[in-house]
Amino acid sequence: NVSIRNCYVYDVNGAIDGQTNYNKSSGGIILVGKIYGALVQSCHVANCSVEGIRTTGDRAMAARSKDIIIDNNLIEYIYGDGIVMSGVTGGSKITHNTVYKACMNTGSENYAGIWTIGSLNTLVAYNEVYGMTGGGANDGVAFDADGYDTNSVTDGDIFEYNYSHDNNGGFMLFMNQSKNIKVRYNVSVNDIGTTRLKKLFLIEKTTYDSREIYNNVFYIKNPTASLFNVMNGVSSGKPYATFSNNIFYTTSTISSLSTQADNGLKFNNNCLFPSSTFTSLNWGTTVRNNNFYEDPVFVNPIGGNGLDAAKGYDVGSGSAALNAGIFISNNGGVDFAGNALPLGNPDVGAFQHAVVANAGSSLADAYVRNGTYASTNYGTTADLVIKSDATSYARKAYAKFDIAMITTPKVSSAKLKMYVAGVNTAPQRTINIYTTSTTSWLENSINWNNAPMDTVLVGKISVSGIGLQTVDVTSAINRLLTGTDRKVSFLFLNTAAASSTNDMSFSSREATANKPTLELLY
Repeated sequence: NVSIRNCYVYDVNGAIDGQTNYNKSSGGIILVGKIYGALVQSCHVANCSVEGIRTTGDRAMAARSKDIIIDNNLIEYIYGDGIVMSGVTGGSKITHNTVYKACMNTGSENYAGIWTIGSLNTLVAYNEVYGMTGGGANDGVAFDADGYDTNSVTDGDIFEYNYSHDNNGGFMLFMNQSKNIKVRYNVSVNDIGTTRLKKLFLIEKTTYDSREIYNNVFYIKNPTASLFNVMNGVSSGKPYATFSNNIFYTTSTISSLSTQADNGLKFNNNCLFPSSTFTSLNWGTTVRNNNFYEDPVFVNPIGGNGLDAAKGYDVGSGSAALNAGIFISNNGGVDFAGNALPLGNPDVGAFQHAVVANAGSSLADAYVRNGTYASTNYGTTADLVIKSDATSYARKAYAKFDIAMITTPKVSSAKLKMYVAGVNTAPQRTINIYTTSTTSWLENSINWNNAPMDTVLVGKISVSGIGLQTVDVTSAINRLLTGTDRKVSFLFLNTAAASSTNDMSFSSREATANKPTLELLY
């Protein structure tokens, strides 16, 4: 339970490549040995060699650390690696960090921006890595899932919601002993430089066919030697990886897809643009399904620093990437921007568009009144009056919506929006909101005597004045979607003690403005 917070560590001058006592376990903040619980947070590490922040120690499973959190740090001007998570068994995270100008070496030793080795289920998320120009003859990638022997196996790590840009060495490395790796909802911009291998991915041959790379954006500006540079690893293996729902976009040239034609790659539902560049590549033994070549129509692809700059690589409303993805289970639930993912086919790329359907109150709404007026219909009025009062003065209201446009088994959000058009002099009243199982009532015939009361409480609102009231009815709508009825009926009722001054009214669908709305997001 060690915490290192708000520290400024700078000008640590360890031995570098080729010098006596060179060791990758030196640098800014180094966690050594078997540690159960450590937090490195909000620190600034600058001008250090060899490393920025890392763990180190025996990678044998019994000797590994766990619950190591490296969060919200600025690491800049680092000779070697920016952040390394080495020898951890679970509960570890590298989140919300900025790595700038790591991998400053010019020699042959290999370094990366953020990487894991001998790691089990580490989360690498919401990091920004940029401005790296070195990293050795082969490396210099923004991210790396490493592992080269039994003790250093990296298993189950997730790289998500990261933004890398303007790096020379590529986006990611998979070493031969990395397996069950997920790389999803990241944005990579200009990560192929103008020197050395000019690759996007560096992949060692492996026997593990369990790397999933999906819903990322790869925006390439410079000439590319090969998207996938394959290196030796397990001689009997292949550079296995499955790419789904990604956008590969280049403004330059690509000489080859992979340095090994028999590549073990799978490509499903990716957007590859421009068509002329990608269709001319030798795809070798790559298994391809449902890929397409239309312009994804990015909204503002100008790049820049900060995670918000990555949002320019969302796609526009007319993009062919919308709804074009293949469904992937256990996908993290949200996109790069935090938008909920659908239960059906997602968009291609790192961003999910929101389908908003305003069901309106197009079917019916009305209020009803008891006592002497119990058989009277009020379906044509511009107000929906609600009041708890004596017999002949009490009123309750109903609104019915059609949700037949929803074809998914669930919605991610449902908001009932009702506008309070008037209130009496009581300072406050609570309105209970229910669904009714009976949805067959009609606006021009509903009255107190025949109004449905087979109800389920879904929410409450406190009303003290005029204005919009919004109620989350997501659970109610999703419960309804498990059946076959695609109409939803709401009852609005004041259950407080009788009062001559607690009445209020919503605008009805007959009102000239502020009509009831059911807003569905899916």
